[in-house]
Amino acid sequence: MDKITSSLLSTFVNQNELTKRDVSEQFEHFVNYAITSKIFRGSFELDDIHVGSGGDCAIDGMCIVVNGRLITDEDMLQDVVANSGYLDADIAFVQAKTSSNFDGSAIGSFIHGVKDFLADTPQLVQNSAIKKMKGIWELLIQMSDNMVNRRPNCKLFYVCTGKWVDDDNLVAVISSGKKELELLNLFEGASIDAFGASELQKLYQETKNRLSVTVNFQNRITLPDIEGVTEAYLGVIPFDEYVKLIQDESGTIYSIFDDNVRDFQGGNAVNAKIKGTLDQGKFDLFCVLNNGVTVVASSLTPAGNRFTIRDYQVVNGCQTSHVLHESRNIAGIDKVFVPMKIIVTDNEDIKTSITLATNSQTEVKTEQLEALSSFQKKLELYYAAEKGGVQLYYERRSQQYNSYGGDVKRTQIISIPTQIKSFASMFLDSPHLVSGYYGTIVKRFSGKIFNEDHKYSAYYVSGLAYYRIEQMFRSGELDTNYKKFRFQLMLIVRMLVIGEKLDFFNSNAFDKACERLKVVLANDAKSSEIFSKAREVFELSELDKTKRQYKSETDTELVIEAFRKFKANSQVEVV
Repeated sequence: MDKITSSLLSTFVNQNELTKRDVSEQFEHFVNYAITSKIFRGSFELDDIHVGSGGDCAIDGMCIVVNGRLITDEDMLQDVVANSGYLDADIAFVQAKTSSNFDGSAIGSFIHGVKDFLADTPQLVQNSAIKKMKGIWELLIQMSDNMVNRRPNCKLFYVCTGKWVDDDNLVAVISSGKKELELLNLFEGASIDAFGASELQKLYQETKNRLSVTVNFQNRITLPDIEGVTEAYLGVIPFDEYVKLIQDESGTIYSIFDDNVRDFQGGNAVNAKIKGTLDQGKFDLFCVLNNGVTVVASSLTPAGNRFTIRDYQVVNGCQTSHVLHESRNIAGIDKVFVPMKIIVTDNEDIKTSITLATNSQTEVKTEQLEALSSFQKKLELYYAAEKGGVQLYYERRSQQYNSYGGDVKRTQIISIPTQIKSFASMFLDSPHLVSGYYGTIVKRFSGKIFNEDHKYSAYYVSGLAYYRIEQMFRSGELDTNYKKFRFQLMLIVRMLVIGEKLDFFNSNAFDKACERLKVVLANDAKSSEIFSKAREVFELSELDKTKRQYKSETDTELVIEAFRKFKANSQVEVV
């Protein structure tokens, strides 16, 4: 391995706390991260895309992206498609080799493994991670009636540390494999890329860059100077230029709506009207019937009418954007002009104010606006100010810490989906309700989470518990077979330290109880001890350990009952 790749790998390993893994597995995670970050512009867990181990079918990494979301389980797939009303999918496979030579037989085995995975009756032995992805893929195929825009794209990436020189034999192997994938008649398009050290280095460096796109924004006016705003523009942009902002080259929509107070609402009345305008061919009326979109960016570089926009979010226009994306194949759609406002600022208060103002005249409820403007921001500050535990970072916006380099380890970042799942599992006694798409999970806990009067300590300590259990999985201290039970184990930890009954979430008594739990989790030895005890309690439960998922209230009740038995038999108070 060359010095540059080795150095980048070392940085990645340290940032992701993978030092106890062997080099080949470290490299697999490194390559998986670089490739997946190219396909999906959001945050994700390394283990969600890593499938390499015994029975991996010569596949080290795999990801399925549907409607701009990285799909991690079957529930999430169903939620995303039900919410959107359509299914745009990409499936990617990765094989990573530390070897400095491209191996034709290894590439052939990789292609064969992918074909076997896609087969109706696979012949190769599959490990649990492969089986999980196979279940998602089979469900996706069963939902093919929702593929109204296109069939899935299939992408294969073979990566080593050598130099690709277009060797005729290797080119022939790849060309033959591509044709075989196309003959399956499953895909809109199939591609096989062979990347060497230089390509891998470039991909990894790009993960540190924020999303950037160049569009032609000719019909615009410059808004007057605004304090805290670098520059601002108002105008209309052609459909063909606007879609560059919201989707990648394969037609998959980006995850650029994190600052929007609502997720896409599917076929509601408002969206049906937008779609109706397009279906009826009223393209010239679109720009006067639609309120338009607001884009907030951190920087913008103009070159005549061509604007390069970096690190941007669509803070108002999520519904319009998704409907336009869904309608992109309608004949004549290129005649549409989209009203657009671009605001360039690094001021977080201004960004939030813009989001609130541009959404205030929609059906968004006041409490949703408050959650965005107040609680989320204060929670981020609380994480940053927390000195009594482990330093964690709350990620309000996807990938907001990517440019921080080695100062922030990826393992220290708690995303909004992780926060929701952790808090709901530990303090709402609901580990059975945290599977699926996080937008759906939020709806399940409406009024019970991110309330303005809640103590922030509970959110931080649940994030800390998640960090600790993932740390134990990475170190090997906790067997990875317990991964599917991690939220149940976190609930048990809370009960062991605080007890089964909780005070009101806005009370000082509850805050003090969370502080006791923080003291335990902040200490390496005590944290290890409490999770080990939680594992003992879990093993006492009558839960069927062979199931793939635990989605019923009964499953959680069995875990709580095991805690009660443990407490009764131990003859000691909770910690």
